[in-house]
Amino acid sequence: MEDPKKNETATPGNPTEAMKQKYGKLYKVAVNVPVDDENEAELAYHFKRPSVPVYDRFVKTMSKIGISKASKTFILDSVVDEDRERLIADIEEYPGLSITIGNKLGELLGLGNDVNLKKL
Repeated sequence: MEDPKKNETATPGNPTEAMKQKYGKLYKVAVNVPVDDENEAELAYHFKRPSVPVYDRFVKTMSKIGISKASKTFILDSVVDEDRERLIADIEEYPGLSITIGNKLGELLGLGNDVNLKKL
């Protein structure tokens, strides 16, 4: 008997599966953004795994023009086409979003804060 997951087809009710077929492995990044003192909006986007050249460009750009613009370019290079326009609009409204998401995507490539050094 065949595995039913292998035979899943892209349907209008399953856009994530369609994106997986198009891009391969995907990552969903969700961010809670305060709208006011009492309410938050959850913004979620799908990303392809950032390639090493995309990361290298991010590091080079960050040192020349700053973290905000470099992060924006980094995440726009990795977002799936289906979420790109919505992400651009949300970044216009919430400029810090690019840094927050860029940090998460950087972790996929080994960029993280949880590093321990111990003198032996």
